[in-house]
Amino acid sequence: MDPGSPAPVPALDVAAAERLRDRLDGPVRIDRARHVDAAAAAGLRGLALARDQRRAANGPGRISKDEYFYYRLYDPDLPRDERLRHVGRAAQARMHQACNDPRWFAPVHDKALFHTVMRGLDLPVPETVAAFEKGSRTFFCLALRREEELRAFLRDPSVYPLFAKPIDGMYSIGALDLLGFDGEAVRLKGGGAVSIGDLVRFIVAFGRNGYLFQKRLAPHPRLAAAFGGTLASMRLLVLLDAAGSALESAVVKIPRPGNPADNYWRPGNMLGSVDAENGRVRRVVSGVGEDMARHDSHPDTRASLVDFALPDWEAVKSMCAAAANAFPGVRTQSWDVALTPDGPVLLEFNFGGDLNLHQIAHRRGALTERYAAHLRRCGYEGL
Repeated sequence: MDPGSPAPVPALDVAAAERLRDRLDGPVRIDRARHVDAAAAAGLRGLALARDQRRAANGPGRISKDEYFYYRLYDPDLPRDERLRHVGRAAQARMHQACNDPRWFAPVHDKALFHTVMRGLDLPVPETVAAFEKGSRTFFCLALRREEELRAFLRDPSVYPLFAKPIDGMYSIGALDLLGFDGEAVRLKGGGAVSIGDLVRFIVAFGRNGYLFQKRLAPHPRLAAAFGGTLASMRLLVLLDAAGSALESAVVKIPRPGNPADNYWRPGNMLGSVDAENGRVRRVVSGVGEDMARHDSHPDTRASLVDFALPDWEAVKSMCAAAANAFPGVRTQSWDVALTPDGPVLLEFNFGGDLNLHQIAHRRGALTERYAAHLRRCGYEGL
């Protein structure tokens, strides 16, 4: 979940990256005073605001005061019952615990293991060309064991462009979009360059459990034209039971130029609600709380975003259904899927996943009737 709007991490600053990871892993924090004023302007003030916040806190979603403002639940156009369908971070964690067997956590948290499983199922994933890990772990790709081997790999201009990420990474922190090596330094997406020595030091220090190096994916031509050449990805919330998988909700994450990843916490990135039936974008926003803004067109390309048809939608749904059934112990799943010229590609798999993306994009709470029924089938007792 995006707790407010954290500043971007300075390139290769291990301490800053770790602080940001801790912040994103913690509770939502937002400027309450500013949002109390916004709620008052919307017609909720004093005791009326306190009562509405109490209802949200005591409801099934257990919305904190900061989350109440984060989702703009004070807006008069949002019906009261819809406010109570929103899910806060604390309740989300308990929901995922009820639905998911912790013994299945490893293929979610360990990206190398995830890619191994997907390759075994012949499902499309990014091409991993190398892995850096100082132990003796067996990989399906080139294994770099020593720092000298990592330096030699990064000095080879033929391996670029690359996308690098920690094997146990979260929130795309530590992700590196490496464009090329010119004999002196490695060029980064968004401008700037770093020395091989600084890059290796960061990878070793921050990626304590190793790093994966993957061929950089290109966006589908229609997305490149509409979104400005950045690699957008889908986030699909999939519910799994004995009858199989069902797509509950979908959003598209639209990164702005200069950002190495499409996570919503990164400044400027946008989020679009997607009609699960036909793959059309219905609503696009950026920011949270009082900083939330609608975007009917892309701020860089000026392309229309509303009713934009995502390519290969039926293929995306079929692929995620096949992948979901490979993890029967994870009954609430979130999948990240890139849309490329060669078709959809599975990027990551999440153990439940953040519901905030769906709630922000669709402007509705995650506790739909279908999701509530899913929770009850999984034995969740908090509704």
